[in-house]
Amino acid sequence: MAEPLTFEQVASLFESLGIASFGAALPEGRIHWTNRAGEIVAHARCQAILSYAAANQSLMWAAGIESFQQAGVPCLPPPDESRPYEEDIGEDDAMELATQAAQLVNAQFLYAAPTGGGSKLFLAVRDFTPGSPDADPLEEERRIEATRAWAFGKLSRLAERLQQAVGDDQAVAEVATLLRSLSGQADQQARFVVPGSDLAPRLAGLATQARMWADRLPADLEQVAYALRVAANGFAAAPPPEDGA
Repeated sequence: MAEPLTFEQVASLFESLGIASFGAALPEGRIHWTNRAGEIVAHARCQAILSYAAANQSLMWAAGIESFQQAGVPCLPPPDESRPYEEDIGEDDAMELATQAAQLVNAQFLYAAPTGGGSKLFLAVRDFTPGSPDADPLEEERRIEATRAWAFGKLSRLAERLQQAVGDDQAVAEVATLLRSLSGQADQQARFVVPGSDLAPRLAGLATQARMWADRLPADLEQVAYALRVAANGFAAAPPPEDGA
């Protein structure tokens, strides 16, 4: 069995191919890399291992990320399923845990995908292949539709839940927590589920809005509930065309 590539070997390989950035369709377990001109120069299969947040030095095992579960992202199981989230852990320790997980599944190499602010999503990579993969437009269309429906459902349920929480401070606080969770999930969906699509910037905007809505609770409950309903309508399915149109 071949030894996995070291980080130095991966860096050398990427340099030889002129790799400058990456994109991923995580629900299909696919990742690709592009050069500075935006051309795909390599692609591979991947499984998510864990997400590391540099801001608070914490990690979440990918199998415990709700948006990944809903999107069907292939993830490696955590070593302890009762502890999907860990705090007070440095990046080197998080990388070591991810490396061990990648080795257990005989990954070709470990890739630390940057997610902004020094945070990373660690992926187990295999079948690395130079060149561009054959696109499946129908699969992409299905993925985008599923993600749109996910956003619509989340926003609709939160709007209803917030309306029912009037006068209940604890229930309102729970909705605020769910909104902050939605912010992170929408950002993950934009980056890793539908990157490059017209839906991606809308999800990125939703991530920002969800944080703002959470911060406005409980003072502006009615306004936030209304904003949630409006946002949900924005992700509603398009009506079918009329006959003869």
